[in-house]
Amino acid sequence: MIVSWSKIGQGAISGYNIYISECPLSALYPDAYIDSSIAPYNSTPFPGDTNPEDSVEYFEATHLENGVKYFVTVRVVFPDGLVSRPSSEVTVVCGPRGEIELPIRYQSSPDGYSFEKNAYTDANSTDNDLYFYSKDGHDYLASPRRLDGFINDTRFLVLPFRGSFDEVVAHLAEYAPGVTEDQVPVVAGDWVLAHCGRGTSALLEVKTIEESGQKRRVALFFAYSTVVGEIVF
Repeated sequence: MIVSWSKIGQGAISGYNIYISECPLSALYPDAYIDSSIAPYNSTPFPGDTNPEDSVEYFEATHLENGVKYFVTVRVVFPDGLVSRPSSEVTVVCGPRGEIELPIRYQSSPDGYSFEKNAYTDANSTDNDLYFYSKDGHDYLASPRRLDGFINDTRFLVLPFRGSFDEVVAHLAEYAPGVTEDQVPVVAGDWVLAHCGRGTSALLEVKTIEESGQKRRVALFFAYSTVVGEIVF
């Protein structure tokens, strides 16, 4: 997990404490006090990253588990050892991320991808979560259920905003998703929310769509959340 936050003010500080908990902490400790039994993720105050000029700090947290919902806050540590009130608290889930390429359905194998297995598969496989095809000048991401009524029914929604992954996740936290479809037309730059048949979710960015005819293919970035029934990345 990469935790980032904006630095405000120029006062002297010793660093930051990053709290990564499986339960919310900011509601329990909203003031400049936190119970000594609750240890920050970092054993010593994090001094800040190596680029102080951009006023944004980045901290990498490792050894976390996929599919676990974490609540993250940051506090300033002052030279006298006291800490600030908490930052806003964000909810995140670690999970597989990567980039994949899918050819036109049935034109070459593999032509599908399983987010749960984090592996390519065939479009009509019971493990598959999506496939790609073109028709009448439009490109589509589609549900395997369209190929076989007994396999995964993924539902898609093209989101009404673009930007970086962090920007899209921030928008998504305040967005009420609309009606999903078993196929959606896409163009490069689109972000697509996918509800997988097993109740999990994937966030997809259409990176490129290239070539033509049977050689046409789509490149996607994906982030997969294994939390069932919730949209959280």
